[in-house]
Amino acid sequence: MGNENMNRSIYVVDDESLLLETLVLGLRSMGREWEVTGFGDSLAALEAVKKKAPDAVLTDQMMPGMSGSQLLEQVRVISPTTVRLIMSGYVAFSRLTLITSAHQYVAKPFDLGKLLELIQRSFATQERITNQGLQTVVTSIRSIPSLPQTHSLLLAELKDDESPSGTIARLVGTDPGLSIKVLQLANSPLFGHSYLVTDVIDAVNCLGTDMITAILLSQSVFRDYESLKHREIDLARVWTHCWETACLAQHLCREKRMPRQTGEEAFLAGLLHELGRFILIDNFPDRYQAACNEARDSNVPLSVRLEREFQVNATRLSAYVLDLWGLPDAVVKSVSNMDNPEEDTAPDFSLTSALYIADRLASRNFPADSLPLEDWRMDYLQSIDCADDIPILEKPFLSPKQLPATAEAGVFMA
Repeated sequence: MGNENMNRSIYVVDDESLLLETLVLGLRSMGREWEVTGFGDSLAALEAVKKKAPDAVLTDQMMPGMSGSQLLEQVRVISPTTVRLIMSGYVAFSRLTLITSAHQYVAKPFDLGKLLELIQRSFATQERITNQGLQTVVTSIRSIPSLPQTHSLLLAELKDDESPSGTIARLVGTDPGLSIKVLQLANSPLFGHSYLVTDVIDAVNCLGTDMITAILLSQSVFRDYESLKHREIDLARVWTHCWETACLAQHLCREKRMPRQTGEEAFLAGLLHELGRFILIDNFPDRYQAACNEARDSNVPLSVRLEREFQVNATRLSAYVLDLWGLPDAVVKSVSNMDNPEEDTAPDFSLTSALYIADRLASRNFPADSLPLEDWRMDYLQSIDCADDIPILEKPFLSPKQLPATAEAGVFMA
């Protein structure tokens, strides 16, 4: 990991011999440094993985004997750092649970050039891990989380539906907790409507598909960790912090008259920036607890102690996984830099700025834990001409009554 010149090995699995041959030859010709091996059945591919774990596995879902998702689950256990990609045709929402172990989902029919770009980005994500601590953590964890199937399959479904708003509204309507959050956000001051939005379809039209898929993705992430038990984490509390961070980050982008897309990316980044914390707790509970104890005893922020314990902070780990999932580069960059915003190369207020300020504000009003807070980085705030704004923002500029209702018991976790 981290060697850009090394040959990458890819296993391609498909029982359609013509498609398999096309994929193998196509990937070999387009990625000349790649060693591409084809397998006509999942069991043969699994035996090969046991002998030599590849850098990536690309498999069809509908395979005889062992489905693609079952194969990738075995790969996940044997080689957690192997990039896992699954191919499938149209999959209805009722079958979402079929695909749970892939980092990315490739909808059939697909363009070979775009598939190449997807694989190249996945490898580039790994190659960007130059931080020794992050390399160690990523190599040591039992499982790099898969892209939640709700998000990946929803995106595939939207491509085939002439009425995406109706499709999303039907999905949202099947989940009471999700319906409440969507209606809350649509009726919040963030959108400034003069009327009450009471219908899910109207709420979806108001927010737009990008906002809804962001909420869906975040809910999938939190539900994946719903059974996570640790004395230093309260899942509902962390969710509330992330929700408030997302709303505040989007609000700041609007206040700075940034493009709508930037505001939506800020919202997504705010919802997902705590992912690395879950990964650390899930894989290294004792070491995480030790870092918390030291932070509390020394009255220093947890990020400082995590850096000492793991040589990497939780947000950098979050960014790595989001990059592996293929989320927008701007989202990945903002999450990666949020604990060290001065590393952002933007000369003025940016998406990273919005996320940094929103997270610090949310930490003061809706903290994710009971550990010491980090002081403002005033040099950075001065560099983006925001230092004078902080006393005003800390009042806060959006009171809890003005914000969308937070995740009280039962609203999100139901």
